[in-house]
Amino acid sequence: MRLVTAELLKVWTAPRTLLGILLSELAIVLIGTIATLHSAVNDPVLPPHLSRDIATMGGIALLFTTLVGILIATTEYRHGTITLTFLAAPVREKVLAAKTGAAVIASVLLVLPAALLPIVIAEIWVGGRAEYHFGGHEWQLVARLFLGAALVAMIGFFIGASLKRQLGAVILVLAWLVFLEPALGGLFPGTKDYLIGPNIGGVLGDSGNDVPSFGHSFAVIVAYLVVLGAVAVVLTRRRDVT
Repeated sequence: MRLVTAELLKVWTAPRTLLGILLSELAIVLIGTIATLHSAVNDPVLPPHLSRDIATMGGIALLFTTLVGILIATTEYRHGTITLTFLAAPVREKVLAAKTGAAVIASVLLVLPAALLPIVIAEIWVGGRAEYHFGGHEWQLVARLFLGAALVAMIGFFIGASLKRQLGAVILVLAWLVFLEPALGGLFPGTKDYLIGPNIGGVLGDSGNDVPSFGHSFAVIVAYLVVLGAVAVVLTRRRDVT
């Protein structure tokens, strides 16, 4: 717990980075929420899927929680302080575990405002209309956002810990999710059930026809985490940081 607290303190001592990530995240969520609600209220009856859209609007935060995971893994390598960290805690696996815990906690805190902002705005804007109902199912989707954020933060952390280069890790994650996975899924449709993007959608409760079930998606993401975590541990143990 002491190591986790120390890692969270390191995150907290970079306020400009945190503020930049938070403001960027909230700006995108705010624009998306306003656009969604403005389009909905122009119809005589609110769309039946509006409450679901509001519940999942905070999903954009997952991109930022992935970025936070990468930053937690790579910032000390970038600034050359990782040597002092390993001298203070020579068992590198414990350092990785503490940083992983810090990434999960930071991801939960980061997704909280992104999840609540659309709900509050929708309640003010259309909460009085009879056809708008935000109930148990929607709150379940919100809970899944927190789970998804924790999972992608760990993925980002393990990739960053393996590569140790901040820019390289960010480019790899974006290229994989935006270009490589869609191309792979298009060329080999049978792989879609085992790619990160579709399975994150399954964890979040995406209603698309091609999205795997929650149980399948969660198992696949955990398998990715086990492999990526093992790679991060092996490379970190062998790495010379002098």
